[in-house]
Formats: sequence, structure tokens, C-alpha cells
Amino acid sequence: MARLRKDPAFVSAFDKRRAQSEVTFQIRRLREGRGWTQRELARRVGCTQQAISAIEQAGYTRHSLPLLRRIAEALDADLVVALVPRKAA
Repeated sequence: MARLRKDPAFVSAFDKRRAQSEVTFQIRRLREGRGWTQRELARRVGCTQQAISAIEQAGYTRHSLPLLRRIAEALDADLVVALVPRKAA
């Protein structure tokens, strides 16, 4: 694992997958915390239940800021996007 952490390609792929998964889990956690079904969130966001189901899949890669803003608004949450410098090697 230590060797993989030094591989820039691995680090990049890991960081990308982690960020995608975090968004997915946060949406699901907030939705379930309100006791809403995917259908209820979809109604409030203005999309289909199938779209919410796809967004809540860990491998989903088509997040867009406008959609995330609508989801955040429906869930009464703030959307925070940040670019954080990587630590020096």
C-alpha cells in the first residue's frame, strides 16, 4: 500500500473515486435522515426517481453543479465546492 500511495496515477484515481463516493453518501444520508424515499427527493428536485437512484450509486460520475445545487436546496443543505492544495510529497 505504501508503494501505491507514491504512484501519482493511483493517488489521482483514488482521490477522484473518494470525492464521488462522498457526494453519493452525503445525499443518501441526508435524504434518509429526513425519512424521504428517492421518489420524494426526486419530486422536490424536479427529476425522476431513477435519476436519484443513479446519483446515489457509488460509481456515478455525471454530477453537475446545477443538479447538486437543486438537491442541496431540496435537502435544506449548503453545497460547498473546494479546491484544496495537495500536500507536498
